Amino acid sequence: MTIWRPVIGEIIRFDHTLATIESFEEYFAANRIIARGHDRGDSYDFELAVRGRRKRVACLDDDGNVVPGPNLAELVETMGKDLRKVQIEVDGHVAWGNIDLGEVDVTWDDVDVVESAEAPEEEGGFESGGEKIEGEEFPEVREGPMLLISDLSFAELPRYAAQTGSPIAAFELGKAKAILADVPLPRRKAYVSPLFVIMLSMDPSGLEPPVLAIRQDGNRVVWRWDYKLEDVPWVVENEAARQFAHEQLGDGAVVTRMCEDLPEADGELLRAVLVGEPSAVGRDMAAALGLPPEVGDSLDGLLEARLIPGAVVFEPKSFSERIQTTVAYEVAGRGRAKPSFWKIYRKLYLEHPHMMEAVASLQAGLGIIVLATGARKWNSPSGKILAVIGGALAVNSGTRIIATQWVQAALEYEGLAPRLHSAASAGSAATAPTADTAPSVGSPE
Repeated sequence: MTIWRPVIGEIIRFDHTLATIESFEEYFAANRIIARGHDRGDSYDFELAVRGRRKRVACLDDDGNVVPGPNLAELVETMGKDLRKVQIEVDGHVAWGNIDLGEVDVTWDDVDVVESAEAPEEEGGFESGGEKIEGEEFPEVREGPMLLISDLSFAELPRYAAQTGSPIAAFELGKAKAILADVPLPRRKAYVSPLFVIMLSMDPSGLEPPVLAIRQDGNRVVWRWDYKLEDVPWVVENEAARQFAHEQLGDGAVVTRMCEDLPEADGELLRAVLVGEPSAVGRDMAAALGLPPEVGDSLDGLLEARLIPGAVVFEPKSFSERIQTTVAYEVAGRGRAKPSFWKIYRKLYLEHPHMMEAVASLQAGLGIIVLATGARKWNSPSGKILAVIGGALAVNSGTRIIATQWVQAALEYEGLAPRLHSAASAGSAATAPTADTAPSVGSPE
């Protein structure tokens, strides 16, 4: 699990003579702070790595180990004292350097006394059941295709298709699911995932660069294709600091997180995508993640998601149809419930339907007999009890038959039933495949 997260700050230079780029780089070197920077003329962008609730900054100790240093608030305060004629802002912390205006006569009439107030809570700071999320807000998405990679299950996708109003294609990607849509997925639903989410939003026109954002372990990281920060000189000269920056800052922070959630992804290809041309992101990202090349064509707006070979396609449906599809994928072991539970259910109710019907019929017959006996003795207390028990047995058996037939119909409608039939018909000749062992639904196999 990644314990560091990158933060980007800005130093505004009010006087280029006193607030020099060299003075900023010397400050980082003197305090052994692992940083990247970029000179923008009137301002200087810098990037640090922080960890924990106190947001302690990554530094290098005398033994060459990366350790937590001062927290961001302390760092910004110290920088404000040591640097001159600057404004420093990073991750919500702001400080101003010494201005050196000289002596000025000031009276209380010149001062506006303002009651202190608590800073308003930043909107959008909480997601997924009140969990505090640190880092940048998810940026505005583009109007074109979107690729979402998360730990969602197939059983959860029918509602995504309904809310999007457009077909979505899904693929197995290790333990995760890759979800592709021709239009942006609903923001509120798409970004709230139990464990992690990787979102890539595209503009097929090429007028706007792609948007890539990651939420993992309570942290958000956003990548921009106009990133220009480079290691400060002292980091370049120190191997340990340079290696840390390579993994935890800039494109390295994004690649590290994506490879943690997607071990099958090619880290070097991912890094090449992030520093490459925005126009090639669609096809190159698909290759780096091990997705079919048609996914890249779809991200570039050249192919509809529902036409990609090997995809499990979910069309927008009515509420009742969505329930049926969701139940079908849950029973097939492709939902949130533990597959072992549904494996037992399938074996008892679906793989041996005639046995289930025989047992249910026997139960119904027994219930009717008990109900009839209770009806004959209705005037006695025992008769009423027998009638209730008999009626319950009959209704229960009938309900079980109807529910099983409905589930079977849902499986057949979604194309998930053939595997169950093959499991039932294989008998003792061989070990039959089940929904857990058969090829993935919608796969080329």
